Amino acid sequence: MNGLTPFAAGVRACRVGRYAEAIEILSDLTGRKDLPGRLARYYTGISHRAMGIEHMREGRFAAAGQDFRQAAVMIGKRADLAEYLLVVYARTGEHERCVGEAEVLAQARADDPTTRVRLAQAQWRSGRRPLAIMTLTAALRELGDHAQLHLNLGLLYAADEGYELARNHLERAVECDCTSAKGYYYLGLCEAAEGRFDEALKAHQRACCLAPRDLMYAYQLSVAAAAAAETGSEVTVTFPEHAPQQSSSQIRQLAEYVAAEPDFVKASLALPPCEEEEEFFGVLASVLRTAVACHGDYADLHHLAGKALARLGEYYPARAHARRAVEINPRYAEALLHLAELEAQAGDEDAAVRHLDRAVDCGADWPDVHARLGDLARQAGDPDGARSHYRRALELNSNYDHAASRLASLAA
Repeated sequence: MNGLTPFAAGVRACRVGRYAEAIEILSDLTGRKDLPGRLARYYTGISHRAMGIEHMREGRFAAAGQDFRQAAVMIGKRADLAEYLLVVYARTGEHERCVGEAEVLAQARADDPTTRVRLAQAQWRSGRRPLAIMTLTAALRELGDHAQLHLNLGLLYAADEGYELARNHLERAVECDCTSAKGYYYLGLCEAAEGRFDEALKAHQRACCLAPRDLMYAYQLSVAAAAAAETGSEVTVTFPEHAPQQSSSQIRQLAEYVAAEPDFVKASLALPPCEEEEEFFGVLASVLRTAVACHGDYADLHHLAGKALARLGEYYPARAHARRAVEINPRYAEALLHLAELEAQAGDEDAAVRHLDRAVDCGADWPDVHARLGDLARQAGDPDGARSHYRRALELNSNYDHAASRLASLAA
């Protein structure tokens, strides 16, 4: 693997289109629960999705279905990194309202179709199925045609195997909102349940065009295509490839999670360097910029933003964030150490030494810090200072080979 870690090699294989190789390389990592394991699952899922698209274009619909299903098992229904990370990081979902609360809400917002849908869903879950259907039927009569009402009424009928009534409402749903991928998706399922595979194929094709990164839509398109082909129909499918996009709402939501508990970012930054992680760290940097914009007085966020930007090679803005972190918290040892490295990279060794000395005073009395101070003193022509720091590093860790070898070279 040319010296790359299995994770880096697998990601590289995925990014250059060697999807089967990526899946094989990453397979041993996907069972892990740490961040490398989660990212290995993501890139394995993306590889399965890409293979599924290739199979679809070749007319191998059953094989495509297997790959889309495996992708969904790996990363859920979304093939978007920000959404995947958001789902991984989110802790809990919203609890369902009880029927009584839903009734109160529906009365208070009588003109809101959403509250009627919630009431019907609560009634359905509590076993009052006819009442749930009556609730949505009354809402359509009182509020007029709404795609959301038709969609949910269609789903209730379909759940009771009333496919003809379901299809009527789902057709009306997509007439009311021709951009509803969900409407076309459920319409396709209903058409398939009635054996109308050509119509199911059209509906699922439309759903995929509207939401090309939704893996469940892609999977059902492959199933519909295979079923239509078995009936002797001539099947042609298209699968639009859109450039990856991260919605601003996803980024903002992730930013709030990160601001509340930055351990996720710290674990990310502990990954070994790998140029193939550009997409991940690009998302991470966007999240941190958003978090800093909302919480500009958080030293932690500035420090993490600086580290993420440094991983992307953006050293000037990284240094600005690192400086801001230590302005907010002058005793932030980790931020002082990172700022020292950035100053050294910029050629300001004096500033680097000052920040390292401050970090030691703030608790970073560690072997590697003294070794770094020794190296900087040695470069500055201060052998006595270098010796002092190398000796301190060896006091803290007698097996520190770097400090021992540099001290020996100064004694020679």
